[in-house]
Amino acid sequence: MVNGRVLLVRTVMAGLRWLLGLPAPVLRVLAGRPVVVAGRRPVLSAQVLMRVSRFAPFDAPHRNGSLSRARAELNLAGALAGAGICPGVRTRDSTWPGPGGPLPLRYYEPAGVPAPSPALVYFHGGGFVLGSLDTHEGACRLLAEEAGVRVVSIGYRLAPEHPFPAAASDAVTAFAFVHEHAPEFGIDPARLAVGGDSSGANLAAVVAHAAARGELPRPAFSLLLTPATDALGESPSHQQFGWGFRLDRDEWAWYRAQYLRDPASYTDPRASVAYDETVEGLPPTYVATCGFDLLRDEGETYAARLASAGVPLVHRRHEGQLHGFANRVGIDPDARAAMLHAAGVLRAGLALAGS
Repeated sequence: MVNGRVLLVRTVMAGLRWLLGLPAPVLRVLAGRPVVVAGRRPVLSAQVLMRVSRFAPFDAPHRNGSLSRARAELNLAGALAGAGICPGVRTRDSTWPGPGGPLPLRYYEPAGVPAPSPALVYFHGGGFVLGSLDTHEGACRLLAEEAGVRVVSIGYRLAPEHPFPAAASDAVTAFAFVHEHAPEFGIDPARLAVGGDSSGANLAAVVAHAAARGELPRPAFSLLLTPATDALGESPSHQQFGWGFRLDRDEWAWYRAQYLRDPASYTDPRASVAYDETVEGLPPTYVATCGFDLLRDEGETYAARLASAGVPLVHRRHEGQLHGFANRVGIDPDARAAMLHAAGVLRAGLALAGS
């Protein structure tokens, strides 16, 4: 990434941090004319993000022209967005033996948490194409600190270099690895949760379903933030929020094309958990959706399906939020509030698992 692009990314992120910290009356002016969909409005910070995103080069990877540059820019933007979050959480970088060779792993340990403790295996979002341990540094730090758990953030193979089912295979193998080596991480394997956001939430759900089939140890809890559950993308929210709400449908379709080369795989349960018939035996689950997100309906349909099958389920729709709040905890107060809620549910869910 050339110096000019680095400066642009840094400028955009510094500008966003400053803008979103302004008083509400000022934000109302900057947000411009309110966006209204079905009688509802995004929160002020979301409206500002919608206006500013056109100037953010990392918000359009499908038009960037260089995948390596898009990844580098998003990695930098994500690291800047999470800077300063929960500085007391200790981290350690390592690797884990993935199916295709060693892959990165980052371990988060909040101060004062005894061993063995509850823990979370976390998979980052990014459409199976982008994202890294760095882009979700802030989210993992916040979850570790506020939920009082150790977090193991997992790097997995990305498309298009490694198309489906590489990421799904990595996720299942990674959870089994952490569970097997729980004592080395200071983790209580009986209180080990799985989670992620967007495509990472898809992978977390794939792990939970594989465990329900008896293919690996059962997670104690699932934390699914704005999950991608149905690669067909035919729900009404795909049309309602297909343009102008940060994750556009053409960008979503580009991610899908990189990861799922064959349309026949769209309904493969390892790609779309909406079509996984194994529901009995799933762990207690939290599903967070956003009111202005094209993935909203598929996440809520999945949550309703689990609840109707008797899976202990908590669902929260963050009415005014956009997709990807996990990446904005350091700059967007409303996104941080959404993550704090998730951390509270995770803490409670794992406490109940140990009782």
